[in-house]
Amino acid sequence: MVRKIKTKNSSKNILKQAQEMQQQMLKVQEELKEKEVEASVGGGAVVAKVNGQKELVSINLSEEIVKEAVEDKEMLEDLIVSAVKEAMRQAEELAEKEMSKITGGIEIPGLI
Repeated sequence: MVRKIKTKNSSKNILKQAQEMQQQMLKVQEELKEKEVEASVGGGAVVAKVNGQKELVSINLSEEIVKEAVEDKEMLEDLIVSAVKEAMRQAEELAEKEMSKITGGIEIPGLI
């Protein structure tokens, strides 16, 4: 016995679910703008803050590191790069975690 599948209703259902998922993802992306992660390097000498959409929000430098940078500019540059890279990594991790709540852990290329 061959069972006939109702493809019209199934297609509408799948499309509806995809649209709902898209709306949920847009909401999460908006919420990620408000969430921030912070990375500190050099014992707190350089602190970078990035939001969940991987936008650099701020960089804070301690007075001490600024004074030291007069004689070792490259060290300060390296610390800033390290802090920003770590904050970006944390922001990526946060975004993936939030999106996986919607996708059920399925990785969708180009989603984030």
